[in-house]
Amino acid sequence: AVVSTQSTGDKVMSNLSMEARIELETRDLKPKEVKELFLDNCRASTIEGLTDQYEELEVLSMINVGLTSLKGFPAYPKLRSLEISDNKLTGELEYLKGCPNIASLKICNNRLADVAALEPLKLLSNLSSLDLIECPIAEGDKYRDSIFSALPQLTFLDGIDREGNAEPDSDEDFELDEEDEDIDSEEEGDEDDDDDEDDDEEEEEDEEEKDGEEAEQNGAENGEAVAEVPDDESQPAAKRAKIDPESNGDSNGIPESEAVES
Repeated sequence: AVVSTQSTGDKVMSNLSMEARIELETRDLKPKEVKELFLDNCRASTIEGLTDQYEELEVLSMINVGLTSLKGFPAYPKLRSLEISDNKLTGELEYLKGCPNIASLKICNNRLADVAALEPLKLLSNLSSLDLIECPIAEGDKYRDSIFSALPQLTFLDGIDREGNAEPDSDEDFELDEEDEDIDSEEEGDEDDDDDEDDDEEEEEDEEEKDGEEAEQNGAENGEAVAEVPDDESQPAAKRAKIDPESNGDSNGIPESEAVES
């Protein structure tokens, strides 16, 4: 299992020496159980307390430690990621030769001033990503061309490849992914709104059609009712007299013609 020693108390431990910090971070762990070691913000100008007993180490971070030299850096054959940004290094990268599997190396905001300081990195054949942002060397003309030429094994420099594509899982790539997701969400939202409008229109049409059918049905029923109820004026006088005993008769309901005969 991968065991990380990343601490949440960097502010409290910022005055610890590197050796004391290592002891604190690896407490209750056997050296071979340590896969990741985070020593950010401890205090040391050189490597102290790191030994080759952490032979399973894959990730090591020593940001803002105050390092001026990498002398004494142990051989870690399984180390894949090393971050030593925000220090005072001017070179001496040859001390990393015992870590041939480093794939990602971040040396941002150090004092590396020229390509010659990076020459030892040619020995790291698996190095694919190098970050030198805020180093003096990054301010020179044709900076990117010179680095890619000096270190042909590199794929990404400062998170960008030769064609200008962002490195996977880099901050630049993450921001682009967020923008794409926002655009996709907006498009999906517009499509949903259009679908809702279409559904509303269909419902209105169905209601109008239903109302029309009901109106036609009511009209037909009313017509039948009118046809069934005869109009008094259209009936013969004798028949009307039977229907309306008060019309043209006496109080006994005898038709007028019979009254005259009698």
